[in-house]
Amino acid sequence: MPGPLERKEDAVVLAELRQYLQDIDVTLLREFDEGDFRGFWIKFGDFPILIENQKGKAYFIVAFQITLSQGPEAEALDSYYAKKDPHFIYELTKAFTSPLTGFSRIIEGGKVVGFSLSRYIYPFYYDFSVKDLDRALQAVVSQGSEGIAFLKTILPASGDQGEIPPRPRYFQAQ
Repeated sequence: MPGPLERKEDAVVLAELRQYLQDIDVTLLREFDEGDFRGFWIKFGDFPILIENQKGKAYFIVAFQITLSQGPEAEALDSYYAKKDPHFIYELTKAFTSPLTGFSRIIEGGKVVGFSLSRYIYPFYYDFSVKDLDRALQAVVSQGSEGIAFLKTILPASGDQGEIPPRPRYFQAQ
């Protein structure tokens, strides 16, 4: 039975991720180290992406958050959920689901206000490479783009995705 896997030091991982982000030519918007969390906000194409690690964990989460502004879009989305419309739920799940990414709803005040797509990466292990980071970024952005396209077909208008959204609630310490 194999023993525990050797892991890289935190400083080495952060330096490598900075280099990998530069190598794949994405825009680093902000690096952060706040309480139990650290990571990067980047811009991949037109989309802000969160790459975050809860200190002490052996992985980072690459997340693409899509949030709707209050108004007709959010009301329309909520009405589909309130009706438990099976066709809508099927099509939405199909648009946001991928074998490569996770998908969850963002709920505020009992209403769905957006979605997060995520993928775990493991840069603390020695077999992690720039290709793994690039694949994760492409996976969440590709699937998120498909989800946005679906939302645009059913909602009256779409929100602006150009600014850094607040950290999704499930990334915050409980």
